[in-house]
Amino acid sequence: MNRRAVVAAAEWIGAVVGVVLAVWCWNHAQVTSEFGPVAPGAPSFEGTAYSGSWIAVAAGLVTVAGLLVIDSVRRFRAGPAGEPAEPAPDESPEDLGLADGVGPGTVEHRGTE
Repeated sequence: MNRRAVVAAAEWIGAVVGVVLAVWCWNHAQVTSEFGPVAPGAPSFEGTAYSGSWIAVAAGLVTVAGLLVIDSVRRFRAGPAGEPAEPAPDESPEDLGLADGVGPGTVEHRGTE
């Protein structure tokens, strides 16, 4: 198994764990209380309160899980012209035609006289 597959599998496992934790947090965000009758003969009722902190943690976990899934899919998608999405580990920036590792290999400075 290559490194790319191991990282993608770890990201999927992390995404599943994140969703499970998000459901757990969401369930802890909801608190239901039962109240007795206000007047004799009146029915009792239940009230539900939500904790914004638990809901925010659940939303954050779902967001991180989604980003992990997107990144794992990106690792296996082909780049332009069928090239892999990531360069091979033995390729240096010079091999890719990049002079300093950023931007195009040659830079023309026109109008700087």
